[in-house]
Amino acid sequence: MATLLRAALRPLRPPPGHRGPAADVLLRGARHGAGQLYPEHIPTSLLQKVLLAAGSAGMALYDPYRHDMVAVLGETTGLHALKVLRDQMKRDPEGAQILQERPRILLSTLDLDKLHSLPEGSLGQEYLRFLDVNVSFQLLCIQSPGRAEG
Repeated sequence: MATLLRAALRPLRPPPGHRGPAADVLLRGARHGAGQLYPEHIPTSLLQKVLLAAGSAGMALYDPYRHDMVAVLGETTGLHALKVLRDQMKRDPEGAQILQERPRILLSTLDLDKLHSLPEGSLGQEYLRFLDVNVSFQLLCIQSPGRAEG
């Protein structure tokens, strides 16, 4: 049994004179179809993504307050969901317009009064709730023209 295990793991051992795990990062990424997205990016293979997803899912279920594990799970499994979302947006006229124009959401371009008038549970109301919790009122007043203090 040990001989079979050694034979199976032998291809995973670095060849003699190998410079270390970081030396072939770019080559590994190219072999698996993943390019380097930014200077510090370490491309991962499908097997590495599966292991990261399984491990982070287990830890996130065990301790949901491990935000880092929830984030890793989203990063390793979210590509398919994003592609489906993009395809749905392309089929919708308003979604296609958003994808084409790629507008930026800035506090200075938000109509906060209109967001207040939207129905409870709408994306606008939830975004306003996010702003109320995470952005100070003074910042909203400075960056939103016509917003009265009070």
